[in-house]
Amino acid sequence: MAMKKIIKKKVVSLLSVLGLQVLIGTIRFSPRGIAYFVGSILSRVYYFCANKNRKIALMNLNRAMGDSFSSAELKLIAKQSFNTMGHIVLDTVRYKDFSKQQLAASIEIQGIEHLERALSKGKGVIGASAHLGSFTLMGGMLTSLGYKSTFVARHARNKRVEKIMMGFCRQAGQKVIFNRPIVTCMRRCIQTLSRNHVLIIEMDQNFGTEGLQINFFGRAAKVASGPIKLALSTKAALVPMFIVRKKDNNHILKIEPQVELDISGDMERDVKVNLQNTIDIIEKYIRQYPGQWVNWIHKQWEV
Repeated sequence: MAMKKIIKKKVVSLLSVLGLQVLIGTIRFSPRGIAYFVGSILSRVYYFCANKNRKIALMNLNRAMGDSFSSAELKLIAKQSFNTMGHIVLDTVRYKDFSKQQLAASIEIQGIEHLERALSKGKGVIGASAHLGSFTLMGGMLTSLGYKSTFVARHARNKRVEKIMMGFCRQAGQKVIFNRPIVTCMRRCIQTLSRNHVLIIEMDQNFGTEGLQINFFGRAAKVASGPIKLALSTKAALVPMFIVRKKDNNHILKIEPQVELDISGDMERDVKVNLQNTIDIIEKYIRQYPGQWVNWIHKQWEV
């Protein structure tokens, strides 16, 4: 049984790399419309083949929004989420070679004044974000506008896929800090903020025993508290920012006003209150664009 699981994992890993390479080849040698069409087909195949991920996505959707949508609507949202995964790959590869003019024509920005105001304080900005839309484009877009930005990422399970995707991100001008080892990550994050740069952190993932329990979609979830501790200790501005896809496959980068931290002097209380306030903003965006959130396939709640 153990050998069968090992073989299955290797096969799935190989298919993931092959699918990614097919998608990359399609992007390079096909018109935009065909590339997105092929991406949608591959995403649909993945949806039907990835039985475990599909079940987790539908379970999470039912728990989070089962009171608001029918089972048929939840299935449609799940399919849209899988489609978004394919679009992320497409956009990451396509946009790395875009000029500033092409990026400006493809990505509309709303709320840039909030980022300017936060940076004017000179303490750096923590871009509180989520795995929503083609989130890998955010740093490259900010860089093209002259803002220094760095993206905090978790290591992928498939190292070959990670190497390929991180290579494309770096080609687009996106600096990356991995969250492990934690001491190195924190040191580099503090250095980034001390230079008054933008540090983009996705805060929407279950961190298990390492996370702090808060309310997420009406249920207890364990979320990383590091970004809030970082904001409290460095005085960096906490600015929610998200990128969402439009119907024409262009994007909108939405930058919210700085979150005014609630500080009482009780660190434990302050971390939890401000983490909850930030997660509430992230939840609002996920509810507005549920089909563009790719983390439905992860176990957000333990029960």
